[in-house]
Amino acid sequence: MNRRAFLNWGTAGLVALCAGVGVSLGAVLRFLVPSVFYEPPQSLKIGNPADFPFGAPTFLADEKIFVFRDRDKGFAVASAVCTHLGCTVGYLQSDQRFHCPCHGSVFGANGAVQHGPAPRALNWFEVTLTRDGQLRVDKDKVVPSNYRLMV
Repeated sequence: MNRRAFLNWGTAGLVALCAGVGVSLGAVLRFLVPSVFYEPPQSLKIGNPADFPFGAPTFLADEKIFVFRDRDKGFAVASAVCTHLGCTVGYLQSDQRFHCPCHGSVFGANGAVQHGPAPRALNWFEVTLTRDGQLRVDKDKVVPSNYRLMV
């Protein structure tokens, strides 16, 4: 091997070494920067009280909640997320219970588990009236199932 061939191989090795160190430093710097995922706000306006009829609950699919309105008791908001594996439950007006289509959990009208595998009751969220007259649901504030907002 002559001198020129040796220098060409040495230069290629030096370039490969610098590239490897550069990529490694980039990975270390990326590791030091935290990966933060910001959730959307859990407090949301769902509309005016007049938008919700009396009787059967209104299901808001985007928010995965049921809005109940009763003439005597007022407004209540229940989560539509099953506490077993997170499936979306349905409410049957005929027996006034929540049914999970995935694994057969059944919840009573108050959200309590009546039939298995769900480990705990459905969540009920705080509902308040804003200054502009709209209903606001705060999913960060879990309340008892007998909590109601009278409007």
